[in-house]
Amino acid sequence: MDNGRLTRMVGGIGEAITRRQAEVAEIEQELAALEGITCVGREWWRDRDHPTKKAKMYVNHSIDQVCPLHGEPEPGGRLRVYVGSDPDAIVEAREAMAREVHRVALALRLRRVEGALGNCRWTLNRLYSDLGYNVGTDGVVVSRWWW
Repeated sequence: MDNGRLTRMVGGIGEAITRRQAEVAEIEQELAALEGITCVGREWWRDRDHPTKKAKMYVNHSIDQVCPLHGEPEPGGRLRVYVGSDPDAIVEAREAMAREVHRVALALRLRRVEGALGNCRWTLNRLYSDLGYNVGTDGVVVSRWWW
């Protein structure tokens, strides 16, 4: 058995865990910055194909869907927010919807990293157990053998 290889493998665990914990903190900070400025609605146009009327943009939300930017509808209702035909307002609405897509992707990434850290915690507890140690909730490792 190559004990040197095993020792080298274990030596890198702390750094890998620290990197993942830093990633969690970074994602949480980015999610906090997006709080309240995203829109979960979808773009909808009125009179877009009409030859004589100016097209108007709306942001429609699903039934009972709460939007961080636009609030919440009446029970059983939906939000329909008028944006209009102003190019700046249209860009602003589209950017808010794009931020929501980014927020969802960040939340998914956060769940994956936190899941990996949870698996790592379980695996390390199992490793210490196989070697005859217990790990307390405070992270202190104690030998199970008293002799």
